[in-house]
Amino acid sequence: MLDYRYKTFLTLIEEGSYTKAAKKLNITQPAVTQHIQHLQEELGVQLFRYEGKQLLVTEKGRYLEEQLSLLNRDVQRIRSQLLQHDDAPTLTFGATLTIGEYVMPGLIGRYLERHPRHHLSMIVDNTATLTGMIQTGKIDFALIEGGFNQSQFGFGKLSDEPFIGVCAAASPLWHNEQDLSVLFREHLFLREEGSGSRRILEKALLSEGASLSSFERATVVGGIGPIKQLVAQNRGIAFLYRISVHAELEAGTLKEIPIRRFAVAHPFHVVHLKDLRDRGPLQELLSFYR
Repeated sequence: MLDYRYKTFLTLIEEGSYTKAAKKLNITQPAVTQHIQHLQEELGVQLFRYEGKQLLVTEKGRYLEEQLSLLNRDVQRIRSQLLQHDDAPTLTFGATLTIGEYVMPGLIGRYLERHPRHHLSMIVDNTATLTGMIQTGKIDFALIEGGFNQSQFGFGKLSDEPFIGVCAAASPLWHNEQDLSVLFREHLFLREEGSGSRRILEKALLSEGASLSSFERATVVGGIGPIKQLVAQNRGIAFLYRISVHAELEAGTLKEIPIRRFAVAHPFHVVHLKDLRDRGPLQELLSFYR
């Protein structure tokens, strides 16, 4: 429902170049240039500027982007409501992997106990994808564990989640406080490059003058579940959010390794557009956050 020139404007911001925007829109580069020029003339403002060869969005351009994102979100909401066969509200949101897998099931369950007719739709993906979906109006908000551009979004901190080392119940590591250097002799299981938990571990190690290469052996495993299973089999250790191993710690199949001078926590945030118009459903959903 957006004018084609506004769609070109948003695509140019997303792609960062006229060539890439033209390719994505399947039009010529001069057509992209013409759309932007007409839009700037119509609005009477400059939306982009160059700094060297880098295309930058002006302050007015950022404001327009925010307002179009809000408009697009409203359009998506209207479409969803029209397609429904009842008048129950729809809430569409995202969550990063750890939050989506270990926080949201309980939260969604408690919310639906109070509102059994409401429509909820959750997308689990990485931080970059989810923040992009917020900007384009595809989701209302996201609960994320990774870093994001705080100048572009409205946000609130949900909690500071402890990030801990874990081992098998059969391992002697959990019986006494350990120096971090002792753990370097262990087989480390870790997430793939680019994952939030891996970045946190890398940052924590760097602050201690160490790195992933400090471990004698490390194996990359693409998923929290398999990592927990391998550690429970006493094949090595891992560093994970405590919330993601809560059940295993309660059951005793995994144990927290007490590590001397190694207290790491990372914030979980709820992220949304700065001018989110209807915050009621978001606030109510978050009221069930543990």
